[in-house]
Amino acid sequence: MKITRLGFYSTTENIRSQFVSAAEAFSQSWYVKDQACGTAETLAAFITDKKDPDHLLFFGTEATGENLLAELNQLANVCSPDSEVYVFSPERDVFIYREIMNMGAAGFEGLPIDIDYIAQSTSKFLNTEGSGKLIVGASTLAGVGFSTAFLNIASRCAYKIGAQNTVSLIDGDYTGGITNLFVPQNPKTFVQFEEASTSDIFKGSVKCENTRHDNFQLFPAPAKLLNNKKISNTFLEIGLPEVTQKSEYTFVDFGLFDNLWGCQAIEFCDQILLGTRPTLNGIRIIREVIQNVIDTQGAVEKISCLIIGGGRASKSELSLKKIKDIMPNVAIYDVPDMPSYIFSNESDGKVKLQSKRPKNKYEKSIDKISSSLIG
Repeated sequence: MKITRLGFYSTTENIRSQFVSAAEAFSQSWYVKDQACGTAETLAAFITDKKDPDHLLFFGTEATGENLLAELNQLANVCSPDSEVYVFSPERDVFIYREIMNMGAAGFEGLPIDIDYIAQSTSKFLNTEGSGKLIVGASTLAGVGFSTAFLNIASRCAYKIGAQNTVSLIDGDYTGGITNLFVPQNPKTFVQFEEASTSDIFKGSVKCENTRHDNFQLFPAPAKLLNNKKISNTFLEIGLPEVTQKSEYTFVDFGLFDNLWGCQAIEFCDQILLGTRPTLNGIRIIREVIQNVIDTQGAVEKISCLIIGGGRASKSELSLKKIKDIMPNVAIYDVPDMPSYIFSNESDGKVKLQSKRPKNKYEKSIDKISSSLIG
């Protein structure tokens, strides 16, 4: 496994405590972290004694002006030329900034420490050597049923590949869309395929420790993500490697495409599922996303588009044939609206499903998409 070495060095206790909070996001086994606090001379001695140099070195100081440059010169004399150095200081003078960048710093930021900035700087060292396939998904419109469809697709893949392999689903939406679907008081998600081994909707607790298939695991939206949507593009990138190492297929739902915007996951994922409604506005947004964002990253061939509630031609909805004519190079899948259910609590605590109308179209659509993903 590829190891990324991170160094957090500070000259004051206040900055040290901020670095401690930032370092908590890098608890995975492929990160090796060093932290030290002291004068620039003390830190230089600490770095000199290190057996292996840091890949990324984060240095925080209250110094400004010539004092700041003097501290950086002390560190520059002992830092490995292969280390990327990021400096945090209250300095705002543009000439000092230029001098710091001329010294070879990879970045310069003000105080207080920005966790999102550190995560973005670290994401370029993301370990993507996992053997499993990564499938990311997002919808261009809210509330169309994309997350529910995405969840069912992942669950169906778990059934299809067999119990010896694992499928993981990560909730990367800062609203916790999929996580909320697993709360027992609101069970409204899984299609009941005939081959399912359990009669209830899912197995597990509010913590989402298990789902309806034993080889299907859900990673709910982290509290840090729910409390700070600003880090949605980077927090999950930090945690993805461990999941992809252990899972045959890893699904990440980013909710709305805005959360996926500029995310490195677009570049290294194997498949991108985009969802929208079959309306002119919905298709226009999809085309703009493909042309202006994904196409620039060379990932068009990875895209599949889920037309939620598609397949019907009316004044407000486009036919699938028309959509395919508009986007001939994108795989188009019709996903009918999720069937309505009546829920009844049984004496054993389980929830019984009673469909108001046949689920065959939805089931067949989910099955077709999952088959295309796993081959």
